Amino acid sequence: MHSYVRLGLLATVAGSLAANAVALFCQTPQASGAQAQPVQALPVEVLAAPGELSKIFPNDGRIELIGRIDDRDPLKPRLAYPGTEIRLRLQGASMRLVVESDSDKSALTVVVDYGAPRLQLLHAGLNEVVVNAMPAEGNHTIEIVKRTETWQGILTFESVGLPEGVTLLPPPLRSARKLMFVGDSVTCGAGVNNNATCKPDPENPANDVYNSYGLLLGRRLDAETQLVCYGGRGLVRDYRGLGVADNVLNAPQFLMLSVASDASEGRVAWDANQFQPDAIVFSIGTNDFNLQKTKPLDEPQWIEAYVALLHSARALYPRAKFLATEGAIVTDPLLRLMLQKAVAQSADPLASYVPSQHYPGNGCDGHPTANQHLQMTDDFETILRAQLGW
Repeated sequence: MHSYVRLGLLATVAGSLAANAVALFCQTPQASGAQAQPVQALPVEVLAAPGELSKIFPNDGRIELIGRIDDRDPLKPRLAYPGTEIRLRLQGASMRLVVESDSDKSALTVVVDYGAPRLQLLHAGLNEVVVNAMPAEGNHTIEIVKRTETWQGILTFESVGLPEGVTLLPPPLRSARKLMFVGDSVTCGAGVNNNATCKPDPENPANDVYNSYGLLLGRRLDAETQLVCYGGRGLVRDYRGLGVADNVLNAPQFLMLSVASDASEGRVAWDANQFQPDAIVFSIGTNDFNLQKTKPLDEPQWIEAYVALLHSARALYPRAKFLATEGAIVTDPLLRLMLQKAVAQSADPLASYVPSQHYPGNGCDGHPTANQHLQMTDDFETILRAQLGW
């Protein structure tokens, strides 16, 4: 018998937010197995008076931050890439999470006890996400995933609040398996929720990274997964034909960052030692080919740049398998040929080319749909299991 959980967005932080409430429901099946990682449990930092909330800050060892997080300030970590996540376990019926968004375009996916994911829209400023109506006697795992891309907004994690009688527990067991996906908007989950007309719907944004092929593969393979992606970007140029000379970041640059920004002052470096994946899937090249008919790429230079990307990634990730693929959108066989040449010229024994199947989107948008992301997951699951012996 399943339990049900109601989620709501209550704009009540210190009386400064406008009223805004959403009710959501999700089921709660069992979690998959994983391997334990040592954690440090810290006490609640601000104790509550009877009937009030205890405030717990992000540096508490019972709260896990998953993905590329800007953690220079442990009390105010920032989430930029889609798929970055706040994860915790508690005993009790409810909790709240306070995050600040720098835009009105950010959104979260909230999952309770590995059940059905639910959309949580955010607005610019402070947002209070309340998760409640859970059985008080049970232990519950809460996953709060950044649903939208870096360019759509950056979030700052402020605090967790627990009512009287609710206890924060040591975090869930983390898998020893690790995957990374480096890509563009498809990897970021753009278009997953496109409607039949592709007309933007503020109440149901098209971005849904939780149901993108990368995070789906992570859940299928029981692997902690990191997405390093930016919509519209390529290897040497973006969809407009802009690159480093135009102060526009592409994959070789944002691979090194926890916050990707074309403005140099907005960039935050990433320490690769924090996450050493078993495999990295590079799905880069779609946006380089956007202007291929009118402004063809210099093939030798592009191949040389891809080889340099693989070499720089190898210096950061010495043990990872590298899988280079063309992605689901481009059908020009030249991209596949260039990728094969780049992998061969890299002379990297742990690098290989793997083909992607073409998926056409829904007719008005070329980004793969939710069902097509499931098919992409099927395609790559077989490849990754064979490569990694999982």
